[in-house]
Formats: sequence, structure tokens, C-alpha cells
Amino acid sequence: MKSAPFEHHEPTTVDEAVSLLESLDGPTILSGGQSLVPMLRFRLANPDVVVDINGIDSLDYLHEEDGYLRIGALARHADVEDSSLIDETYGSFADVAPLVADPQVRNRGTVVGSVAQADPKGDWGSILLAHDGEVIARGPDGERTIPADEFFLLPYDTTLDDTELITEVRVPTPAPREGSAYHKLKRKTGDYAMAGVAARLVLDDDDVIETARLGMTAVDITNARATDAEAHLEGERPSSELFEEAGGLAAEESNPESDEHGDAGYKERMVDVLAQRALGDAAERAGLVKRRVSQ
Repeated sequence: MKSAPFEHHEPTTVDEAVSLLESLDGPTILSGGQSLVPMLRFRLANPDVVVDINGIDSLDYLHEEDGYLRIGALARHADVEDSSLIDETYGSFADVAPLVADPQVRNRGTVVGSVAQADPKGDWGSILLAHDGEVIARGPDGERTIPADEFFLLPYDTTLDDTELITEVRVPTPAPREGSAYHKLKRKTGDYAMAGVAARLVLDDDDVIETARLGMTAVDITNARATDAEAHLEGERPSSELFEEAGGLAAEESNPESDEHGDAGYKERMVDVLAQRALGDAAERAGLVKRRVSQ
């Protein structure tokens, strides 16, 4: 099946794209197209107007600048997967990139596109939440910074305005003793997560947890933080017992639904297990002299 006819625009600057979003009636933005194109093909989506931003070269970047890791709107999943900067410094990013769908999707799909889609089964939203990330959007009134905690509203619904374009997502560069990790359960290659947990820990010089973050995937109506588990971790020294307690709290905070892949109780148990594993890896990457936790 072919898509229904639509009007196609190809801006080459951010200003031109924003102007199109403001002037056109209900346009749909195309970047990687790994969700939109199949929906067009099967006529599950029938936009009258598509604004294709792939010609905006200034949005294709992945680098550190001004205290942030900045990922432009046209950086692909594969760019993260292949980055030596990511591999050396950003554990959770290095973990998640190879787990996104399959190589074909990673070569074309974009990190920002995944965040913008706001699918609760998408991995990048949990990574942003665990890293206190921000979404940078440009609209007719200028640039706006949206904390990840305030971005996701409902499945496929965000606080982004219809006339705004996400230009980048960003997270603070790691503290000296910071570690992060992501663990995910899925049925097979190419599947979305059945459950996933992103963990980030910052330790002080005495191996006490100063900051703890846990972002959860596919177990609530949006990507969500396990704030009770975070509070339980902060001020404590990493240990398998502590992480077991935090995993249990994260499971209690999750709100999964039963489906063909498993019932809600099973998914809660997986949050518990995945949280413990992610916390163990994050603690090790934060530079513990001796690993105190087990998987």
C-alpha cells in the first residue's frame, strides 16, 4: 500500500522550519521517519503536510559543549552507538544505543525523534530522566528549555507546542565520580522494551551516594522516574542489599499493564531485577575501588 498524497516541504534552516510550522495547517515533522514512514505506508497516519527537516545540516551533531552533552535533532541512534565519547564517558547512552530496534532503524532513526514521539516503550526518554536532561525547542517566540521531568504528558503527547521544533536534547556532562547504566528486557531483536531501567549514581569521596536517578521504560503511561527509590539510595553507600531495597521500591512505583508479553506482576518483578543490575553497573562505573554489589 502507498501513502495518501501529502504536501512536502524541505526547509534548510531552523528558522525556515519554524516559519513553516507556524504558517501551515497541522504539519507533521519528518526526521528519521522510522515510525512515521511505516504509518504512512499503511495509512495509519494521513497528514496533509509533511515538513522534512533532513536538509537542516546544522542539526546534525553530537558533542560536548558548555557543560552539556548535546544531541542535535538529526543525530542518529547509530551516531551514539559509534561515538568514542559516548563509549568512554556516558555508560547508559552506550548501553541503550545498540538495543534500539535493529541496525536499519538505528542508521536512520534519530534520538530526538524518539523523544518527540513520547512512546512510553521508547528507551531515550528514560535516559533523559535519569540524567536530568532537557529538551531544547525553537518556536516563533524563540528558544525554550523544557526539563525532561516536564516534557512527557501522556503516551505520544508532550508539552511541545504545535509550532515548536525540537532542535536538541542535552544532559549535563558527568561529575568526577558519576556512573550510569541501562538494562532492558525485550522478547527479540527489534522489539520495544517489555521493561527497562536507566540508573545514574554520583558518589562522593567516601563512596556515599550524593545523587541517584532511576528512569523506567514501558511500565507506566510515560517514561517515569522512581523517586522513592532515588530518595532511599541518596546518603547511603552502595551495596547489594541497598540496591535490592531500591529495586523493590522501583517496582512498587511502576504501573505496568498486563498484555500478551506478560502480566503486570511479572513486569514489576522485572523492574526490580533490572533496577538492581543497572544500579550495580552504575556504581562500578562511578569508580568504586571495590565492587560491592552483585547482579
